[in-house]
Amino acid sequence: MHIETKWRLGQIILLTLLAVPQVVLAQYQSSIDDKQPNQDQFEPQTAVNQQSLGSSVPHDMPLKLIQVGEADMDVLWFDVYLAKLYSLDGVYQPQRFPLMLDIEYHRDISAQELIDATIEQWQKNGIAAAEINQIKSHLISAWPDVKQNDRLSFIIHNDQQAEFLFNDKPFYQLADQRFSEAFIGIWLSEKTTHPKLRQQLIGANK
Repeated sequence: MHIETKWRLGQIILLTLLAVPQVVLAQYQSSIDDKQPNQDQFEPQTAVNQQSLGSSVPHDMPLKLIQVGEADMDVLWFDVYLAKLYSLDGVYQPQRFPLMLDIEYHRDISAQELIDATIEQWQKNGIAAAEINQIKSHLISAWPDVKQNDRLSFIIHNDQQAEFLFNDKPFYQLADQRFSEAFIGIWLSEKTTHPKLRQQLIGANK
């Protein structure tokens, strides 16, 4: 074989050997990329220690919460719901977060009934009509129709961030301090229309 031909053949073989690892590497990298979540769609969820609240827990609470107290809400002869309050150490202190109110319903209630009842309680707690008009829009998004044994949890993470969970699944998030204070105040405000229920929730009867 001619020397020049052998030289060119050697170059082709060398280039082929150098190219193969690059092709394999590109294919391997492509397979890895296919397994990665799309960052535009991926929303990280924080794990929760289920032992902190028992078998039924909200799944994106980052910290262990301890029950402060619980109370049944009854209207006439109707058993409406069971409410439970949780904090970091099992002690309630105003304006200390995270704080969670968990409500388990004992009867079917429509979203509109819940919205109307919430606004009525705000009015009884002395919240001005102008403020109610500014914050009530959250209720339309936050309140679902509930069936017997459904659970709705309201978690205040800090001064600004809060969220609703429906049967332990993230349902509605918000950053509105006025709403959070007004909503949790239905149960915890000193102006509440159910002072005995408040006492039980905050553990004052222990």
